[in-house]
Amino acid sequence: MGKKLGIALICVLLLLSLAGCSVASEKEVVKYAEEKYGKATLVKTEEPSDEEIVCYFKDKEYGFEYYVTSYMNDIIIDGSTFGSAENKGSNFDIQYYNYINDTIEADLSAIENKYNVDISISDGSYIYYFARIYYKTSDTSNVEVVSKEVSDLYTALDTRHYWKDLVVEVYDANDEYLGAYHYEQEAWMTPEDETELFYIEHIENLTSKAVYLRKEQHSFTETGVDINNVVTVLGNPEVTVDSTVTYYIFSVDGEEYYMCDFMVMDDIGGYVWYTNYEE
Repeated sequence: MGKKLGIALICVLLLLSLAGCSVASEKEVVKYAEEKYGKATLVKTEEPSDEEIVCYFKDKEYGFEYYVTSYMNDIIIDGSTFGSAENKGSNFDIQYYNYINDTIEADLSAIENKYNVDISISDGSYIYYFARIYYKTSDTSNVEVVSKEVSDLYTALDTRHYWKDLVVEVYDANDEYLGAYHYEQEAWMTPEDETELFYIEHIENLTSKAVYLRKEQHSFTETGVDINNVVTVLGNPEVTVDSTVTYYIFSVDGEEYYMCDFMVMDDIGGYVWYTNYEE
């Protein structure tokens, strides 16, 4: 048995030991919905089959309706089925997002007219931004003001902070990305700022003791990494022995370490951002 398959099977056994072997009860679905989405009223429950239950809710704060479903899903690895596990799904995201957009539609139009921009909302297939702002002219000097005004419209209605990871993206008249206003950080960020934040968050995942200090440019060879162990990352420039890479410097208990902007393969075949920190 291959090492990766063996690890996968262990994960399957662990999943099966933790997951339910049948769909959730109505009571369990109601509890899940309120914990994940906020207070709601159960409208009705349907059971299309022995392997599915669908509960319909009405949000108590804003009154829009959504459903939560519990269903069984086969666990398949390398073409083989290893039992089944209970899963949950919901259309809460799109229903909540649509409610907010309907509520602020006139305000968004007013901002478009005020600043001579176009505002596009997500199609709902995967909501990872509140809206996108497109400038009609070359003057983008008010980008921070406009993006914050749009973000504030959304966040004023998101009293439960459900959308804390979302942003308002901004593009110039040539559709070039300028940056975004971030809800959680309450700040405008350029692409460079966002890249730095990306690595800061990965550093913080290493240890709660990490304190980010600064970033520096150094040669790849200073890392001591074998170039054959470097993984090409889609969207990032290819790293060679002659490359200059970015070091994101942080400290742990007074000692300085770094994380670099390239990935390497770890001991079990996964990909990780290279760092000289070992917990």
